[in-house]
Amino acid sequence: MAKNSFKTLISQKHKTFPADLNMYGMKCKSQLLEDQENVTLIINRRNSIRQKPKSWAWTLLRCRWQKKLVLLLIFICVCVLIVFANTHLLVRGNILSAFLSSRLNKHSHAEKQEARYPDIPATTPSVPPVLRPTHYLLNYSSTQLELSSHLNGLSSDYNIFVIYTRENYHLNLKFDLFAHSLLKHTSAQLHLHVITDSESQPSVLEILQRQIRRFRRTVIYTIYDVKVCSSIIQDIAAKLSPYFSSTPNSYYSDSLFFLSLGLHRIADRTLNRAILLDCDIVFRSDVRLLFNEFDNFLPHQLYGLAPELTPVYRHILYRYRVRYPKTSFGNPYYPINNEGGNQHSRVHHGYPGLNSGVVLLLLNRIRNSKSYLEKLTHSEVHTLVAKYSFKGHLGDQDFFTLLGYEYPNLIYRLDCIWNRQLCTWWKDHGYSQIFDAYFRCEGNIKMYHGNCNTRIPE
Repeated sequence: MAKNSFKTLISQKHKTFPADLNMYGMKCKSQLLEDQENVTLIINRRNSIRQKPKSWAWTLLRCRWQKKLVLLLIFICVCVLIVFANTHLLVRGNILSAFLSSRLNKHSHAEKQEARYPDIPATTPSVPPVLRPTHYLLNYSSTQLELSSHLNGLSSDYNIFVIYTRENYHLNLKFDLFAHSLLKHTSAQLHLHVITDSESQPSVLEILQRQIRRFRRTVIYTIYDVKVCSSIIQDIAAKLSPYFSSTPNSYYSDSLFFLSLGLHRIADRTLNRAILLDCDIVFRSDVRLLFNEFDNFLPHQLYGLAPELTPVYRHILYRYRVRYPKTSFGNPYYPINNEGGNQHSRVHHGYPGLNSGVVLLLLNRIRNSKSYLEKLTHSEVHTLVAKYSFKGHLGDQDFFTLLGYEYPNLIYRLDCIWNRQLCTWWKDHGYSQIFDAYFRCEGNIKMYHGNCNTRIPE
């Protein structure tokens, strides 16, 4: 075929250009030879391909970047196998379960592991965690003795609870000042109960040991796991947080800010009297005098709280106060502008709400009070909130405020000298004219409360 085509081409060129026949004939012969060689090469390649087909791997690895890609994939697979081989059996099961179908998920990996490895305990998420506090005796000789086995032989009538979690620089300073003032003004053997997390616990111990050495005191110190405490009171927090939190993830929506309402579940059943304090409290007197206030409780009173010294609840209750302008709910503890007589009059006209920075608790009464436990149900809380058109954001303090107004017989009114709050935020936010009436507190101050990060007076 190729020879015939070239002969035809030569004859045509001969007819068209007869003068250059020899020159074109030589060129066409050389081209013909080249074409024949090319055809031969093509035929040989095709035959070789048919005889020895190449593998897909050879095609894949023909380029450098493809080789690198394959090596990278091999490296990743090796790493995955190494990690998988060094992973705990239960973790392996969790990884594998992500790739199983819904039908296979009916048989959980935990059941398979239990059948294969009977020594591995089965996990039951429905069982609530058990609170196992750790007890220590701290004294000024810097010794630390674990008392978990023989705490019964050593006890204290002065049980103080405090929360120290999510440690930061400012919280560390507050707790240091709290411990300093507490130990400075008392010689009583205290039992300090600290609810903390694993990250904050070393700082708590360091601060306490330093202050105990400074004032040569002896303190019983009990640590509670914050996660376990939160889970114990989670049902209470779930009922109250929709009504007494600004947003679901806000600072006061944490279950710890309802701790005082469920502390009777956390504290040992041998404890009856306890005081829950914020760590921004600074003492100016012996804490034993505060414990003496328990002797003034009436038989039906469960908690003791001091009044709120800002118009925060006047602000929250504005809808209710529009409907009932003569209500005392939200009014200051003392008369506005000295209404009704002498400047030093001790007559109390209003109910400004309660502050939970200092809470006295009679734990046995709380445990045995069916009336109080009924008021923690969802229906009762909803009814109480709806009655006063209440939408708070201060956690347990909001509930205590409503409880103290609706059921005043349940709460002992502690004098403001035991919780002298220093926050003046509301004075600069719309209530400057009446703020002083709320902020007023007469008497010799026993304890300062540096809320709003306020500086404590020297």
